[in-house]
Amino acid sequence: MFLPILVFYVISVIVQTLAANLDGANVKNVMIKQIIFCCLSLLAMGIVSRFKTATFLKYAPVFYVISLGIMALLYWFYDPAMYLVTGTKRWLRFGGFSFQPSELMKLSFVLFMVRLTVTYEMKCTDRTLKSDLQYLGKILLYSLPTFILMFVQRDFGTSLVFIAILGALFVISGMHWKILAVITGLGASAGGTLLFLVFSKWGNKLLYALHFKTYQLDRVRAWVDPFQYKDSIAYQQVQSLYAIGSGGLIGKGSEQTAVYVPVRESDMIFTVVGESFGFIGATFVVFLYFYLFYQILSTAIRTNNKANLYVAVSFVFGLLFQIFENIGAAIGILPLTGIPLPILSQGGTSLIVLGIGLGIMMGFKEN
Repeated sequence: MFLPILVFYVISVIVQTLAANLDGANVKNVMIKQIIFCCLSLLAMGIVSRFKTATFLKYAPVFYVISLGIMALLYWFYDPAMYLVTGTKRWLRFGGFSFQPSELMKLSFVLFMVRLTVTYEMKCTDRTLKSDLQYLGKILLYSLPTFILMFVQRDFGTSLVFIAILGALFVISGMHWKILAVITGLGASAGGTLLFLVFSKWGNKLLYALHFKTYQLDRVRAWVDPFQYKDSIAYQQVQSLYAIGSGGLIGKGSEQTAVYVPVRESDMIFTVVGESFGFIGATFVVFLYFYLFYQILSTAIRTNNKANLYVAVSFVFGLLFQIFENIGAAIGILPLTGIPLPILSQGGTSLIVLGIGLGIMMGFKEN
């Protein structure tokens, strides 16, 4: 499991350096900063891997409450610089360090939801539709504070990650198929209704009343017909398509002019991979993700421990959704949501928390 992780960290340093060079930023500072965050992530991974999964599940409620508290601080102590740039309160600032609490919440959320699921299965040996409905109600009740805080922060993209985590946990834990069918149907209906509301005047009024912002609706419009809005709301997505397409099979030579892509170091980091290393490089990155996930899941299965498997599946599918959405947005098959690409996108908080999560997976062998 460690090999693909190490390769990913090396790739993250390379692509962040390339992104800084393409954007005319201080390449040396960006490279050193990324190396430091990778080392801190590896250190966190090594420390966490020494503990058993049961230890983290035991204190999962504490981690969850602390994470909720840190997220609630954003209402008062948000980063003013990031607020001016993004118009959202999603970052805390400590001196020169910016911290995004939702990254920590993802891991705490996985551990706490798995704890609730394992506890339910231990108490209810004969599962029925009624008991599963009670379990679902309990999960939704405890999840509610997270989604309320996501709503307040207007972080719709990250909310989808939490939904993906719950969906994977419901399936792997064997929730009654009738409940899963209803949830899937409601999700599909909600998605279809949202699309309809975006493209109707009265629907826009309703969405604005629900605190949706114009830029969120514009992302859906840009996704449906990006080249119609290539000079306005779809500029970022169209530039992303140009950049990835210009990479060809093996990547663009250094003598060719780079395609400008806004926020390429974060949300659009996959454009750096596609432009610099071409189709072959982009395919290798996608393959490496799936190889890492295969190693995580196979390790969890070999332990013959249900809690390990639940943690691994929830963790992996949370990351898988982020990868699918980020790359899908970069190549134009999904709307932009601002979800970063795990490990490769800029963000020290994400990298360190991800190192903690991967450390838990590497600790499976000790259970």
